[in-house]
Amino acid sequence: MYRVLLSGAAGSGKGTIARMLVREFEPLGFNYFAAGDFIRDHIARGTEFGQRAQSFINKGEHVPDSILNGAILAEMLKAGPRVVLDGYPRSLSQVKMVEEQAPLNLVVELKVPRKVLIDRLSKQLVHPASGRAYNLEVNPPKEEGKDDVTGEPLFKRSMDQLEVARRRLEVYDKTENKVLDYYKKQNKCITMSGESSKAVFESVAEVMRRDLMTTSSPRTAYA
Repeated sequence: MYRVLLSGAAGSGKGTIARMLVREFEPLGFNYFAAGDFIRDHIARGTEFGQRAQSFINKGEHVPDSILNGAILAEMLKAGPRVVLDGYPRSLSQVKMVEEQAPLNLVVELKVPRKVLIDRLSKQLVHPASGRAYNLEVNPPKEEGKDDVTGEPLFKRSMDQLEVARRRLEVYDKTENKVLDYYKKQNKCITMSGESSKAVFESVAEVMRRDLMTTSSPRTAYA
């Protein structure tokens, strides 16, 4: 069993880094779970849950735990005992549920300056059906304006418009910092600069390798 959470504001690169880690550790049975993918799938299918969730996302707010919790925890557990989590849990209520049934081993806090986050979000394009996101500077699509996998058109999400993006960052500061504080007290959280996805990937992979070779290991905070 080994579960690692990447926590960072919108635009911090946690999805990109999480996928890099899963590719690296896939031979050891690691899977990937992103709360955003789960929610976007329901929105695309027009389920009742998806419709309720979309009303909050369009305003740059988190989907309330009263709507989200039961469904998303069950889906997360399907990812298996070795998983890289992207953006979940993101509230103390979610932490309580996760820790009771599937406790985390490592939490990585990605710190990126607010100005950089806003700039990244303003340049982000998405494939609506899958939720795959691209940044025109950091990880542009192979063919301009088209999804790498399907070749379908990419669009700028309404939630990535500048004002909504700012609101998302404010919500993150108010809610997820409490989650990070919890795991810091548990000595499970490391903090890293998220300005270089490759550097973060290499450092987190090193920590994971060390952890997977031992039953427990001390945490070291990174500046």
